Amino acid sequence: MRGLMFFGLLSFLAGVLLAPKKGSELRTQMRESWDLFKYSTEEKGKEVWQAIVPAAEQVKEEGNNLKSEGKALLKDAGEYLDKAVGNGKQTLEESQGRVSEKFAPVVSIIKEDVQELGEGATGALNKVTEKFDELKKKGVSAIGENRFLNL
Repeated sequence: MRGLMFFGLLSFLAGVLLAPKKGSELRTQMRESWDLFKYSTEEKGKEVWQAIVPAAEQVKEEGNNLKSEGKALLKDAGEYLDKAVGNGKQTLEESQGRVSEKFAPVVSIIKEDVQELGEGATGALNKVTEKFDELKKKGVSAIGENRFLNL
Protein backbone atom coordinates (compact mmCIF):
# COMPACT_ATOMS: atom_id res chain seq x y z
CA MET A 1 0.00 0.00 0.00
CA ARG A 2 2.81 2.42 0.83
CA GLY A 3 4.60 1.44 -2.33
CA LEU A 4 1.50 2.23 -4.37
CA MET A 5 1.16 5.65 -2.73
CA PHE A 6 4.87 6.40 -3.17
CA PHE A 7 4.82 5.32 -6.81
CA GLY A 8 1.69 7.44 -7.44
CA LEU A 9 3.26 10.51 -5.87
CA LEU A 10 6.51 9.98 -7.76
CA SER A 11 4.61 9.61 -11.05
CA PHE A 12 2.65 12.73 -10.29
CA LEU A 13 5.78 14.80 -9.70
CA ALA A 14 7.50 13.42 -12.79
CA GLY A 15 4.42 14.29 -14.86
CA VAL A 16 4.33 17.84 -13.53
CA LEU A 17 8.00 18.43 -14.17
CA LEU A 18 8.21 16.83 -17.60
CA ALA A 19 4.79 17.77 -19.05
CA PRO A 20 4.80 19.94 -22.17
CA LYS A 21 1.09 20.92 -21.78
CA LYS A 22 -0.70 24.15 -20.93
CA GLY A 23 -1.34 24.97 -17.31
CA SER A 24 -5.13 24.49 -17.61
CA GLU A 25 -4.73 21.13 -19.34
CA LEU A 26 -2.14 20.11 -16.79
CA ARG A 27 -4.40 21.12 -13.87
CA THR A 28 -7.32 19.20 -15.37
CA GLN A 29 -5.12 16.15 -15.85
CA MET A 30 -3.73 16.52 -12.31
CA ARG A 31 -7.26 16.79 -10.86
CA GLU A 32 -8.32 13.66 -12.76
CA SER A 33 -5.18 11.81 -11.61
CA TRP A 34 -5.81 12.90 -8.04
CA ASP A 35 -9.43 11.76 -8.18
CA LEU A 36 -8.35 8.41 -9.61
CA PHE A 37 -5.66 8.05 -6.93
CA LYS A 38 -8.15 9.01 -4.20
CA TYR A 39 -10.76 6.55 -5.52
CA SER A 40 -8.24 3.68 -5.77
CA THR A 41 -6.95 4.34 -2.22
CA GLU A 42 -10.49 4.37 -0.87
CA GLU A 43 -11.21 1.08 -2.64
CA LYS A 44 -8.02 -0.48 -1.27
CA GLY A 45 -8.94 0.78 2.19
CA LYS A 46 -12.37 -0.84 1.91
CA GLU A 47 -10.78 -4.12 0.78
CA VAL A 48 -8.38 -4.05 3.70
CA TRP A 49 -11.21 -3.21 6.11
CA GLN A 50 -13.32 -6.08 4.80
CA ALA A 51 -10.39 -8.44 5.32
CA ILE A 52 -9.65 -7.15 8.82
CA VAL A 53 -13.19 -7.15 10.28
CA PRO A 54 -13.74 -10.95 10.14
CA ALA A 55 -10.27 -11.59 11.56
CA ALA A 56 -10.91 -9.09 14.37
CA GLU A 57 -14.25 -10.73 15.16
CA GLN A 58 -12.56 -14.14 15.30
CA VAL A 59 -9.85 -12.81 17.63
CA LYS A 60 -12.52 -11.21 19.82
CA GLU A 61 -14.49 -14.47 19.99
CA GLU A 62 -11.38 -16.49 20.83
CA GLY A 63 -10.45 -13.92 23.46
CA ASN A 64 -13.87 -14.24 25.07
CA ASN A 65 -13.54 -18.04 25.03
CA LEU A 66 -10.11 -17.82 26.66
CA LYS A 67 -11.47 -15.39 29.23
CA SER A 68 -14.27 -17.80 30.13
CA GLU A 69 -11.87 -20.73 30.36
CA GLY A 70 -9.51 -18.66 32.49
CA LYS A 71 -12.30 -17.71 34.89
CA ALA A 72 -13.32 -21.35 35.23
CA LEU A 73 -9.71 -22.41 35.88
CA LEU A 74 -9.27 -19.61 38.41
CA LYS A 75 -12.45 -20.65 40.21
CA ASP A 76 -11.30 -24.30 40.33
CA ALA A 77 -7.86 -23.26 41.55
CA GLY A 78 -9.43 -21.08 44.25
CA GLU A 79 -11.64 -23.93 45.46
CA TYR A 80 -8.67 -26.31 45.49
CA LEU A 81 -6.55 -23.78 47.38
CA ASP A 82 -9.31 -23.15 49.95
CA LYS A 83 -9.64 -26.89 50.52
CA ALA A 84 -5.86 -27.32 50.84
CA VAL A 85 -5.60 -24.41 53.30
CA GLY A 86 -8.45 -25.84 55.36
CA ASN A 87 -6.76 -29.24 55.50
CA GLY A 88 -3.46 -27.60 56.37
CA LYS A 89 -5.03 -25.63 59.23
CA GLN A 90 -6.68 -28.75 60.59
CA THR A 91 -3.41 -30.70 60.45
CA LEU A 92 -1.53 -27.85 62.12
CA GLU A 93 -4.08 -27.61 64.93
CA GLU A 94 -3.90 -31.36 65.52
CA SER A 95 -0.10 -31.25 65.54
CA GLN A 96 -0.04 -28.31 67.92
CA GLY A 97 -2.36 -30.21 70.27
CA ARG A 98 -0.11 -33.28 70.26
CA VAL A 99 3.03 -31.17 70.74
CA SER A 100 1.43 -29.21 73.58
CA GLU A 101 0.42 -32.41 75.36
CA LYS A 102 3.91 -33.91 75.08
CA PHE A 103 5.90 -30.81 75.92
CA ALA A 104 3.70 -29.13 78.54
CA PRO A 105 5.59 -30.74 81.48
CA VAL A 106 8.94 -29.81 79.92
CA VAL A 107 7.80 -26.23 79.35
CA SER A 108 6.69 -25.82 82.97
CA ILE A 109 10.04 -27.18 84.22
CA ILE A 110 11.91 -24.79 81.92
CA LYS A 111 9.78 -21.86 83.17
CA GLU A 112 10.59 -22.77 86.78
CA ASP A 113 14.30 -23.10 85.99
CA VAL A 114 14.34 -19.76 84.19
CA GLN A 115 12.58 -18.13 87.13
CA GLU A 116 15.13 -19.61 89.56
CA LEU A 117 18.00 -18.49 87.33
CA GLY A 118 16.51 -15.00 87.16
CA GLU A 119 16.23 -14.82 90.94
CA GLY A 120 19.79 -16.14 91.32
CA ALA A 121 21.07 -13.64 88.77
CA THR A 122 19.34 -10.80 90.59
CA GLY A 123 20.88 -11.90 93.87
CA ALA A 124 24.34 -12.19 92.30
CA LEU A 125 23.96 -8.76 90.72
CA ASN A 126 23.03 -7.24 94.05
CA LYS A 127 26.10 -8.86 95.69
CA VAL A 128 28.38 -7.60 92.90
CA THR A 129 26.92 -4.11 93.26
CA GLU A 130 27.53 -4.17 97.02
CA LYS A 131 31.13 -5.36 96.56
CA PHE A 132 31.70 -2.72 93.90
CA ASP A 133 30.39 -0.01 96.19
CA GLU A 134 32.69 -1.26 98.98
CA LEU A 135 35.71 -1.29 96.69
CA LYS A 136 34.81 2.15 95.41
CA LYS A 137 34.72 3.52 98.94
CA LYS A 138 38.04 1.88 99.79
CA GLY A 139 39.56 3.21 96.57
CA VAL A 140 38.40 6.77 97.25
CA SER A 141 39.68 6.48 100.77
CA ALA A 142 43.06 5.11 99.60
CA ILE A 143 43.44 7.86 97.02
CA GLY A 144 42.72 10.47 99.64
CA GLU A 145 45.37 9.03 101.99
CA ASN A 146 47.97 8.88 99.22
CA ARG A 147 47.47 12.53 98.39
CA PHE A 148 48.47 13.60 101.83
CA LEU A 149 51.49 11.30 101.88
CA ASN A 150 52.86 12.63 98.60
CA LEU A 151 52.61 16.26 99.59
